[in-house]
Amino acid sequence: MPTVLGKLQLSESRQSLSVPALGQSIPGNGLWLSRGLPLLQTPLLPTFNDELRTYSRSILGRLTCQAYVFHQDFYEHQLEQFVEAFVKSPAVATTLEVWRGHHKAPLGHGACVERVEEVPCSLTSMAVFRRLYETGVVREDGNIVRCPDEYHDHLILDDNLKKVLVKEDGDLWGVLGQEDRRQLLVRLFRLVALGGECCQFEDNIHHYLAVTRTLYRDLVTPIAEGGQVVVRSVAGQVRVATAGGGSVPDDPSHSQNLLLLVINPHAHTLNVLLHQHGVGDMD
Repeated sequence: MPTVLGKLQLSESRQSLSVPALGQSIPGNGLWLSRGLPLLQTPLLPTFNDELRTYSRSILGRLTCQAYVFHQDFYEHQLEQFVEAFVKSPAVATTLEVWRGHHKAPLGHGACVERVEEVPCSLTSMAVFRRLYETGVVREDGNIVRCPDEYHDHLILDDNLKKVLVKEDGDLWGVLGQEDRRQLLVRLFRLVALGGECCQFEDNIHHYLAVTRTLYRDLVTPIAEGGQVVVRSVAGQVRVATAGGGSVPDDPSHSQNLLLLVINPHAHTLNVLLHQHGVGDMD
């Protein structure tokens, strides 16, 4: 089995999310926040930037990550209240960049949370993707098996991997279980593999797996428990309504439009990943 499906080596993660806060803490609705470094715009992530630019150009420029530091204890059952306080914080209103049409601008004051879906992020290896090899979706060398073109939800399904990720009523949907699909790691893989509006797809799955692994390792924070590395991060897929009547993400009905919040209780960091489907940076 390909080594790309091995352990994520989370214990060796760069821990680039645990960055010092910039500027003063700003109180807001009981939540004290400091803005961290913008993850995808800092030299802390040269490997990810290189991988993204090489393999997933269509989402470069449409995918943004920002980090915040918070100063209270967090408990998993508080996810919805925590997200609501985060969105209403003055620090977030003026620093969190969101898409408004083809341009980015601060979220602004008066936003409110419309929906929070808890997203499991307990996986510590890439083994969930072994099924793609075992069922013949991809070959042993990682090459993706092609198929006759089909059209589904404005997407051209020209290989079996896309059918696994998109076609709920298809024969290949059962390759990944429903609980697996809920996992943050699998959601990131789907985002990377399906790409943006103008996407030159890869012939080999290893490229998608490499980008997914790097992004996941930089979003979650592992800890050691009983001699094992585990992930205790808590994530949510969120939809926010702005004061001006817009939504974040814009057009939330599109499955590639994602707003994910990843909370790392032990590191006291919160990481915001936003992808708005569209034409990315192809240079």
